[in-house]
Amino acid sequence: MYPLDRGLWGATTRITEMRRALANRVRLDVVSGTRSRRAWQLARYLAGGRLRHLDGIYVENATTLPGPADLAFLGVARGMRIPVVSYIRDAQQLFAEYFRGDSPKRAVSRAAFLPLTRALIGLSSHATFPSKGLARAVTGREDELLLPPGARLVDVPPLNPKARNLLYIGGLRVGPHGGQILLDGVEQARENGHMVELLCVSRPGEQPPGALPPWVHVKHLEGPAIDRLLPEVLATVTPYRRTPYNDLAMPVKVPEYAAFGRPMLVTNIEETARIVRDNGCGVVVEDTAQGIAEGIAQIMTADPTKLAEWGRAARAWAEANTWDARATRVLQLLGVAE
Repeated sequence: MYPLDRGLWGATTRITEMRRALANRVRLDVVSGTRSRRAWQLARYLAGGRLRHLDGIYVENATTLPGPADLAFLGVARGMRIPVVSYIRDAQQLFAEYFRGDSPKRAVSRAAFLPLTRALIGLSSHATFPSKGLARAVTGREDELLLPPGARLVDVPPLNPKARNLLYIGGLRVGPHGGQILLDGVEQARENGHMVELLCVSRPGEQPPGALPPWVHVKHLEGPAIDRLLPEVLATVTPYRRTPYNDLAMPVKVPEYAAFGRPMLVTNIEETARIVRDNGCGVVVEDTAQGIAEGIAQIMTADPTKLAEWGRAARAWAEANTWDARATRVLQLLGVAE
């Protein structure tokens, strides 16, 4: 339910990786784009009689909500006993820190979110979620099927204990993403003698606003191009603020970071912090500039053996949670043989 020709970011990264993993296993048709574009594609799909040849349908839901054509197509499919697995990626309309109903259009979107999302769930054989918390926000239950983001495994260079760059991927203009505490925290760490620098990989226009200090290096890269930065990266950082939505979200960047085999510095947002704590792959800190600074100090003063231990643990978790594993799970739920 997204255009796939406008670059890679959280949602389209996930869709692109799932598309690749599924296409390696089964014959795959892809319908994507805006609501109106999907409506035409789905109409042609039905008119061409192609629906009767399907063994299953996988749906990646969008923040912009399913449209009438999406729901009608799935209704016809279910009438033909074709299984449907849906993925509910977020619920930002329900959380004021990300979605304000301050215009008629946005107010309608907020009001329509639960009815339309639950209609999609009702048309699905199985609905999946990135986390228990998000499932609870949408359905009121935690015992739903989970299909969190996966890891893109890459060939990573060995961790260099003398590297001095922290890597952050994503936008830093949205307050809950923690851009300000990240900048302030790095500055505090440098004032305390830990001379790290920050690699900020973002889409154009999503880098931190205003003039930036010389130790911030903004890169407009995506996908495998990011991998070339790794030789000089000591650790990755997720500076999200502790908010109701961030506590239940599972950012796509988290498993991507894990695959890089570097220590992970994360704030204490619940789902992300749980992965780091349970797997021993980095440092969890308070969501403040001081917390970030203290985490940087802990990483900078760790001996090479500890740094390598954190990096290996991160990579091991990634290897057990790949996009290929997620695709296999979708096919299992659809009852489709690979």
